[in-house]
Amino acid sequence: MENLKLEEGNLNLEEASFSFSQDGNCLVDKDESEFLEIKCVSDIGIDRNEKCFYILKTEGWSIDNVGDLQKLFDRIHKALFPKS
Repeated sequence: MENLKLEEGNLNLEEASFSFSQDGNCLVDKDESEFLEIKCVSDIGIDRNEKCFYILKTEGWSIDNVGDLQKLFDRIHKALFPKS
């Protein structure tokens, strides 16, 4: 575990949380919104592992197709790993 020790002045991203919102689907009141939180977590930190797994939290999030979810993950990946 010695190689995981933080060097003085070195900042490491441990985990990240992203919050999204959208208008509710056609089966709810028109003023209702949907919220989704996606956490990116890694056992040794995102920067050290250069990847993460995702935890999704929502009371309801509507999608029309799997491409809608892919757009969310693409946006997160771009924010966390801009060089890849």
